[in-house]
Amino acid sequence: EEDGLLGSQDFADNFLSERDHQIKFVHILEMIGYCKHEAGSQMMPEGLPIKLSDIGDFLAIISNRDSNSVVSKLSKIAHSYVPDFHVKILKVYLGLEKLFPHLLRSDHSPFWAKRLPAMMWTDTSEFRNPNYHSASDLPETLDYQFLINTCKLLVLHCLYFVNEQQE
Repeated sequence: EEDGLLGSQDFADNFLSERDHQIKFVHILEMIGYCKHEAGSQMMPEGLPIKLSDIGDFLAIISNRDSNSVVSKLSKIAHSYVPDFHVKILKVYLGLEKLFPHLLRSDHSPFWAKRLPAMMWTDTSEFRNPNYHSASDLPETLDYQFLINTCKLLVLHCLYFVNEQQE
């Protein structure tokens, strides 16, 4: 998006195709710092086939058929090592993403199109954060403990993966 480049689309189309890379998984962190503990603070895209809490205190991790097995391990890690951190996993199955374009709005989408295991980590953006992409989207509106827990989970998952590869 910056300087006429389309970020992950350009990366997936050009960088990956020019090289022989083994992508194990791709983590896309998309708006991960906003949390609200009040009822009514979480909205959902219309027609989403799952019911989530109306309290915006969870990290959503969105996966598809190519990353569902990776995200299942991630869920277990979250429950074991960051038990007070609310993580909701949304596994997108065949074709569902076509019915809900909101599921394709981030940098994970080009990887999904190439059948690479990618997952989006999100606080759900404008479905929770009233400051999303506005002048009021300031550092003081973020929940830094929520952000720290998100980063802890990411590091734990990477360490788990490295350890699993060494065994």
